[in-house]
Amino acid sequence: MRFFTKLIQSIKMAMKSITGNKGRSALTMLGIIIGVGSVILLTGIGGGATKTITDQLSAMGTKLITVSFNRRFTTRTVDYDDLKEYVEDNPDLLSNLTPYISGTAQVKSGSTNFSTSLDATDPAYESIKSVTLTEGRFINQSDVDNYSYVAIIGTYIQQTLFGGMSPIGETIKLNGKQFKIIGVYSETGDSTETSQDNKVTIPYTTAQRFLKNKTISTYYLEGSSEDVIDIAVDNVETYITRKLGSDSGFSVSSVSEMLDTMDEITDTMTSLLAGIAAISLVVGGIGVMNIMTVSVSERTREIGIRKAIGARTTDILLQFLIESIILSAIGGILGVGLGLGLGPLVKSAGMEYAVQLNMVLISFCFSLAIGVFFGIAPAKKAAKLNPIDALRSE
Repeated sequence: MRFFTKLIQSIKMAMKSITGNKGRSALTMLGIIIGVGSVILLTGIGGGATKTITDQLSAMGTKLITVSFNRRFTTRTVDYDDLKEYVEDNPDLLSNLTPYISGTAQVKSGSTNFSTSLDATDPAYESIKSVTLTEGRFINQSDVDNYSYVAIIGTYIQQTLFGGMSPIGETIKLNGKQFKIIGVYSETGDSTETSQDNKVTIPYTTAQRFLKNKTISTYYLEGSSEDVIDIAVDNVETYITRKLGSDSGFSVSSVSEMLDTMDEITDTMTSLLAGIAAISLVVGGIGVMNIMTVSVSERTREIGIRKAIGARTTDILLQFLIESIILSAIGGILGVGLGLGLGPLVKSAGMEYAVQLNMVLISFCFSLAIGVFFGIAPAKKAAKLNPIDALRSE
């Protein structure tokens, strides 16, 4: 009971000292405020970047497996029919397959022409990649079998060549060849020339004839379930290695692997940002120690009077230590407010911001720990003052 009475008395005296020197107290807390706010802000930006990347990868499908052949290391690839047969023979691991060819082409309609991304695939691509269209249809098997000159376009091409009007049934030229538009992709970017909305998709068989290249360098496979993706990746790697007679020149990867790798990278970056921001917290703690040391020097006579009328060493120690903790606590609270308050500004700048609640708690607790750590030395100095020497001081 007596301890709590002393604690309350020490808190009152600490608050009196803090409010009696508002300017100095504010400057003392500034380092803590900036430090805590920086930790919350930077980890929020890091968390937002992680969320953006994770969402983009997840949108690709957590069961997606990508097989890529590097033409610089091998001239061989696995034939589409062979890989399709392998998928059909392993329904417990794989459920679907689509070939994918990519490149660039010059698109033209009337007097307008510009460069665009060219994709070529088959009907399975629509479900494997969760494609959505605003109008029209996707490639069907008849288009593939008949080498049809049909195309699905992005919204940038629709807006640039057709003024945003429905282009279904209209024609465009790709490298001088005429294609009929059968569908329009949903907007995925900002409909600019450099965005994902500037693309054209055609049947892969047409592309092989159109580009005079029958090589398929990329395949997308779909796992039968998320639980077997790792096993499926290993089995596909083994199969391709056996077909090529080599384990080089190709790669097999899954979205889940990319998510795991990205989590590791972003966690490291977030920790690095938090560590950099935490340095300002330590600097703020040094500021607290300096100000508290000055405060002890200024209040030497007060300390002497308190000791002369019966205050013990522990009472003086507690008084100055609590003052240091209160300064750090108030700075920590204001720092949390600063970090959270800057979130909307980050979002308004076009960046994703995801508050890391654990970092809010950690940074606040760290500010309290700094108050204790850097407050001990000045508090001990005050507690060890000789009452007679203290009373003699001017």
